[in-house]
Amino acid sequence: MHPRKLPPTSLGRDKHVIALLVVPDSVALEVAIAQQIFGRRMSSIASVTGDHDSPYEVILCGEEKRYILPSGADPGELSPLETMLTADTVMIPGIEDPLSPRSDVLLKNLRSAGEAGARMVSFCGGAFILGRAGVLDGRRATTHWLLSDEFRAEFPLVRLEPENLYVDDGPVHTSGGIFSATDLALHLVDLDLGRAYANDLGRILVSAPHRPGGQAQFIKNSIRLDDEPPINSFLRWLRDHIHEPLTLAELAELAELADHEHMSERSLVRKFRQSTGMSVFDWIIRERVDRAKVLLETTDYRVSEIAVMVGFGSPETLRRNFERQVGTSAAGYRKTFRPERTTSSSDRTPADAHRDE
Repeated sequence: MHPRKLPPTSLGRDKHVIALLVVPDSVALEVAIAQQIFGRRMSSIASVTGDHDSPYEVILCGEEKRYILPSGADPGELSPLETMLTADTVMIPGIEDPLSPRSDVLLKNLRSAGEAGARMVSFCGGAFILGRAGVLDGRRATTHWLLSDEFRAEFPLVRLEPENLYVDDGPVHTSGGIFSATDLALHLVDLDLGRAYANDLGRILVSAPHRPGGQAQFIKNSIRLDDEPPINSFLRWLRDHIHEPLTLAELAELAELADHEHMSERSLVRKFRQSTGMSVFDWIIRERVDRAKVLLETTDYRVSEIAVMVGFGSPETLRRNFERQVGTSAAGYRKTFRPERTTSSSDRTPADAHRDE
């Protein structure tokens, strides 16, 4: 197992240097993912594959010489932040408290590293650190989907794509939830060392080089405790009646009763968007898709039955909206989240069979 090409290096070095930033609240698992994929090869595996020497040099750096991470892990002695200034890649693992402020010294070093030409990478909530350094301004990026609202509020100049497992925007790369760090790391290996090598490395890790569906299939908005906007009673009613056919005129009448003031259709549209950031029917579609997810995970109802139960009416309407929102088919989603269930032939249509090929 040998790469077809080697990653770019600088300053006359033989290896591509990765400065792996460690902060007091770094997620130890994501530090380990970077070290495992880019660092020293496991001798037991290298003896079989012949892949003894990594073309990367991973250097852990931080503001202090040592941190004991919240998990109790001790990543060892850290190099100074200035290591980032001459690195080929700067990598920021996820952090436990993305909303915490970071020091001016740290952010300045990150900006300088990016300006010096380093490839900038973040996993999960690490995107908040890149964002505060200004590295993401005007770019596409992602982070953990649960943090989407906070990220958009803090970084309006960034085009957030929370539906993606990772986003590749030129020299800046970001990934979503914790395990999507592996997806992004393998993508970087693909860019640096070639697809065949990345595929083989994925086989060794027993990890798919590219997972279908992105983060969108994991999003469940009701997980958030603060997800319900100010028009609570109206939204509760909508959730209770999400399976029914709903018109804008009927919804305006119901909203008027809940709000105790006149509510025209236009007023409803304006107030709803102000409260939720979405149009009325985009919100309804999102809720119906979320309800369909639960039924696909927890029941044996056929897709056609679920379509009626969540208010889409027809299987094709469910499939179209589900794929647009989630990035995979309803049948594919069920296989991912309820793998022990085998779909019966009566549950499949020619379109399903074509999609699953």
